[in-house]
Amino acid sequence: MQIGIAGAGAGKTTAMADKIVELCEETDKNKNIFCITFTNNAVSCIEHKLRDYYGLIPNNIIVSTIHSFLYREYIKPYYFLLFGKQYERISVAPLPQNPGYKNAKIKRLEDRNILHQTVIPERAKWVVVKKSDDRKAVKDKREIIKNAFKEYCGGICIDEAQDIDSDIQLIIETLHDMGISLILMGDPKQDLKGHKCLESLIEKYTDSVDYIGICHRCPQKHLVLSNSIVNIQEQQHSDKKGGLISICFEVDKPCSELINEEDFKLCYISKKQGKFDTHKVETPNNILFALSEEIEGEMRRLHPDKTELTLLRVSYYYAEQLLEKYSETDDKKKAMGEAFKYEKLSNKAYGVIINMLSYNMFALDNEKVRLNSIDSIKGQEGENCLFVLTTDLAAYLFGEKTEDTVTKNRLYVALTRSLDRLTIFITEEVETKYKRKNIIDFFEKTLND
Repeated sequence: MQIGIAGAGAGKTTAMADKIVELCEETDKNKNIFCITFTNNAVSCIEHKLRDYYGLIPNNIIVSTIHSFLYREYIKPYYFLLFGKQYERISVAPLPQNPGYKNAKIKRLEDRNILHQTVIPERAKWVVVKKSDDRKAVKDKREIIKNAFKEYCGGICIDEAQDIDSDIQLIIETLHDMGISLILMGDPKQDLKGHKCLESLIEKYTDSVDYIGICHRCPQKHLVLSNSIVNIQEQQHSDKKGGLISICFEVDKPCSELINEEDFKLCYISKKQGKFDTHKVETPNNILFALSEEIEGEMRRLHPDKTELTLLRVSYYYAEQLLEKYSETDDKKKAMGEAFKYEKLSNKAYGVIINMLSYNMFALDNEKVRLNSIDSIKGQEGENCLFVLTTDLAAYLFGEKTEDTVTKNRLYVALTRSLDRLTIFITEEVETKYKRKNIIDFFEKTLND
C-alpha cells in the first residue's frame, strides 16, 4: 500500500494520474486498474488528465466514484449469491436529517429492493469483509469471490482518501491483505466528515506514507497562516510570490456591503449562524425524486395490477401535483388533500409524505447574508476570496484550541482557497471575545515573522 499525503493545492489530481499511468505500465494488460474517488467532478478531472497523456483512456483503466465501484464490482454481481437479495435499483434521493426518519426511509426502500447510495459501503463490506451473522457457507463463498476479483484486478488508486469511512477502510485493508496493489492520495487536514480513517491508515502503515509539501495554489504568504495550525510533517511551501491577506471588522463595515463592493470569487463561513445563512433550497428535481419514490411505494399497494412504468409515471405526477399545490396554498394538509383526492393513502404513508414537505421546502430569509459553507467549497479556489471568521474557527486560528477536529480542518480549508487575495472578515462576536488590538497584533506578528 502506498499513501500519499498532499495538502491543498498540491496537485493531487495530477499526482494521482501519474500514479495510474505508472501502475498501468507495470501491470498485466489483461487486468483492470481501478481509479476511484468521491465525486463525479473528481472523476471528470482524472479522466481529463488521463486523456491528456493517452489520448484515449485504455480499456483496462476504469475511473469511477467509490459508490459506483463498490456497487458494480461487489454488490451487483455477488450480493444475491451471499445473502439471497437482489437490488433492483439505487436511490439517490435526499434523506431526512432526523436519524429515526432516515433509517425508516432506508428500510422502506430496502423492502422494495431499492438500495440507497449511503449504505453502499456497508453492503459492500458485507460482501468483501464480513457480516456479523456470517455462517460457514457465506464465508466459503466470500473467499471464492475475493479470489475471482483478484484474478482481474491489477491495482486500485483511491483519490481524496480523507473521505473514506470505517466500512471502506475495512475493505481497503482486506484488499491489501489479499496482495492487491493500493495507492491512496488524500489530506487528513481536509477531512470534514470526521471519519479519521485516513489517519488510522497512516498510523498503521507508517512506512508506506509519503508527504508532498508543495502548494501550487496559494502564495507563500498565505501558507504562513495555514502552516501555523498543522503539524510540521504536513506544512507546505510555495514558489508563488505576492499574495494579499487583509482583515475587515464587521463593526466597521457590514458583510453585505463588503460583498457588494468587492468582486469575490468565493464567500464562505464555517456554518450558518446568526445573521449568516448557508442554506440552499433543494433543487426541484431532488424534491420531486424523493417524493415520487415515497409515493411509488403507496401506489404499488393501492394498484398492484398496474405495470411498473405506469406506477412510476403516476408517482411522479402526484409528486408534481403535491409540490404545485403546496406552493400555491402554503398549507401542507390542504395540498395533500388536493393532490391525493382520488387516492386513499394509509395513515403511515400520509404521515411520511406530509413530513417530507416540511424538510424539503424552505423559504429564503432575505434579511440574512447568504454565504457558502466551508464544506461546500472544499476543492474550489479563486483569485479573490472572502472568509467570514466566527468564534468556532477563531479559537483554532488564535491558538486557544489545538486538538485535531473537524472544526480545525474547516479552518485549514478556509485559509487555503485563495490564489491571490484573501479577506478575513472579523465578526462582531470574534472582536468582542478576542479584542481588536489582540487580533491586529496576531496578524501583524504571524504574517511578518
